[in-house]
Amino acid sequence: MPQMNRNVNLEEIDSDALFGIDAFKNQTFIQKVVFFGCVLLGVAANVCMPIFLETPRLACIAIFLGLLMVGIAFGCNYTEDMTYGKYLYYFFFKPSKHLLYESTEDVARMKKKAEEIKKEEEMKLARQKAADPKAQRALLIKVIAFVLVMVIVVASTFIYSNHKKGMMVHHTIEEMEE
Repeated sequence: MPQMNRNVNLEEIDSDALFGIDAFKNQTFIQKVVFFGCVLLGVAANVCMPIFLETPRLACIAIFLGLLMVGIAFGCNYTEDMTYGKYLYYFFFKPSKHLLYESTEDVARMKKKAEEIKKEEEMKLARQKAADPKAQRALLIKVIAFVLVMVIVVASTFIYSNHKKGMMVHHTIEEMEE
């Protein structure tokens, strides 16, 4: 018995296709139901009709093949978005569809896009300028100065309020011993 060469390149295997068959690629759930339903009905008709209805074999095979063709036409895909039935319709009837396109080269839209790009570049340059070590040092000095001023203001407010409390004492009550 001859041996088969079983070297398989994993990149060549299409994992999306059911059983590795390209016609089962990108099937919707309804297409799967149609295809497998037609196959199962065809097999059941081919087996059961001669037994129960005493149908001739040739008629059973014709019914099976007819159901199989319906399943393939509407349940299998020729391309990603076209079934075999749709492909056959386009092949035999050659329908034409007129498409109208608008120009995408709108000058006003292009100017607006250019302005947006220019603003983005200016913002990028401003961020890079802010990342300059001298600018960072100046910003740090400003932040420290602001924090020191706030600490001095809060501390002086507390000192002033404590000093004011001492001056607002009108009278004292002495404790009497009995």
